[in-house]
Amino acid sequence: MAGPDTFTLYDGSEMTVLERPGGPEDSLVMRFRLREGCGAPPPHTHPTATEIFAVEEGDFEMQLDGEWRAVAAGEAVEVEPGQVHTFRNETPGEVVIRNTHDPHHDFEPYIRAVAALSHDIESVSPNSLSAAARMAVLWQRHSDLIQPGPLPLKLAFPVLAGGAKLLRLDIPG
Repeated sequence: MAGPDTFTLYDGSEMTVLERPGGPEDSLVMRFRLREGCGAPPPHTHPTATEIFAVEEGDFEMQLDGEWRAVAAGEAVEVEPGQVHTFRNETPGEVVIRNTHDPHHDFEPYIRAVAALSHDIESVSPNSLSAAARMAVLWQRHSDLIQPGPLPLKLAFPVLAGGAKLLRLDIPG
């Protein structure tokens, strides 16, 4: 059973805090358990944090600067600040990844909000315009941590966030 340090997404994927940072320049280390066919974040960047994906079990795909590549157990991918990336698990079975954000920049509250929002939008459809608008607002709130990557998303997210605010859509966190 998931404890208070585990954030479960609507698709059953989990993000568990393994090591909390002791100070502002320290890392946040998490374990991602991604279900087969799990939801994937839009291509994005982290302005000032390096992110490392070290695969412990299974394999999945990472997109770096528009190019997809397979990453298997025992391999790791380092994403530099400002580098556009996303990931997905379209393989049979679960993949387990040790994920590090260095420095953390309060990434845990963002993950907590993503998990809460994922459960809220599950009832209306995670791929709906309403869900995208609510996620855009969440990303605006955490723009020091995460930003849209490709130009179409950079243009669309402010419009979506404005629509969500105008319609007073509820956004957790």
